[in-house]
Amino acid sequence: MAEEKKNVRGGFRATLALVISIIAVILALVSFSRSGVEHDLQSRIKDLQVKLEAMKKESAERVDRVREETAEALGRLSEKLKAGETEQ
Repeated sequence: MAEEKKNVRGGFRATLALVISIIAVILALVSFSRSGVEHDLQSRIKDLQVKLEAMKKESAERVDRVREETAEALGRLSEKLKAGETEQ
């Protein structure tokens, strides 16, 4: 019986295409990092951090105000309850 030879077609071409595509991805990443997008993202992050701090302060003030109003309401309620107990 004769040995059959396998013809591999496109082996070199496929490998070459893979190498070229990897080089293209590396170049794209390098150009992306140099394009200044990171700087824009950093400035946006800083702006969001400033807004977040402002919102934290505002939230803390509102929670304090609600806490004070609740304490006053509970104080008035306890005074009324004590006044009602002394009447009976």
